[in-house]
Amino acid sequence: MSIHIEEFSPGETEAWDRFVDKSNNGTIFHKLRFLDYHPENRFNFNHLIFHKDGKILALLPGGMENRTFKSPRGASFGGFVLKDTSFSKTDKIVKRFLEYCIHKDIERVSLIPAPIIYSKVFNMNLDYALLSNGFKYSKHFFTSAIDLHNKDIESLQIYKGGARNAIRKADKSNIRVEIKDDYDSFYPILSKNKEKFKTPPTHSLTELKKLTHLIPENLKLFLAYRKGKLIAGSLIFICNSKTLLAFYIALDYNYQKFRPINYLLHEIVKWGRTNAFNYLDLGVNQEPNPDNPMELNPGLVSFKESMGAKCFFRSEFCRKV
Repeated sequence: MSIHIEEFSPGETEAWDRFVDKSNNGTIFHKLRFLDYHPENRFNFNHLIFHKDGKILALLPGGMENRTFKSPRGASFGGFVLKDTSFSKTDKIVKRFLEYCIHKDIERVSLIPAPIIYSKVFNMNLDYALLSNGFKYSKHFFTSAIDLHNKDIESLQIYKGGARNAIRKADKSNIRVEIKDDYDSFYPILSKNKEKFKTPPTHSLTELKKLTHLIPENLKLFLAYRKGKLIAGSLIFICNSKTLLAFYIALDYNYQKFRPINYLLHEIVKWGRTNAFNYLDLGVNQEPNPDNPMELNPGLVSFKESMGAKCFFRSEFCRKV
């Protein structure tokens, strides 16, 4: 029996999200519970399910914009969700998808899969299957992640000298970190930080609160205080059983001299390590420049490197159908 593609219908949400949990590379951004935070009609979703012999082989969340199929739509990552699938089967899934695109008169496809650090078992079968079937790299986002296996975390040796000193200074300045759902206090600090780039946060306060109801087990808000005052915070997305993403990091710049961000990240790293996660993704390093989407912020890269992070690609694959 050949691979059959089914367009998602609402009654299949539970099976979809269950497959994401059991997959090799799925994240919360592939889950329909997460995507449900979007208001109705914001996006033209057209999620796809790949079956063979009655079993799900793969999922592809996404939707149409003009005559382009985009994945993700309304999320950070998209692309095919697979188990630890052989190259041969992966290649057949990609070929079947392209047949579907021709049948549906889709002109172009854009896919941004999660970086390899989000996979439970590392392989690049999907990347090669896409490239060998005519996809090209459109652009690369440069993301930084800390390997939580590193034994030097506890002794602070994973961090460069300046970062180590910053963590010690914050500790001596009585910076303390708590995990709590105080989004009302965190959001004004976040909004003020985003004003520097003349962009609002990706999520409104209402949307963040909605996410706490949709996926409460996947959100951790780490807040840094000094003498009882909130001075910094980071919203961590538990993307899957292996990888964390620091989706937001924000600071009250009146308290920058106490170096709360270094201390906050160190506490998050320790928490992630204790809870058996493999990586903490600190996010992309590009400037918000539409004329050159690959323009880096060198200072941001250096700061993350000082915290022990290494850089990875988050790539966009595109193909004309």
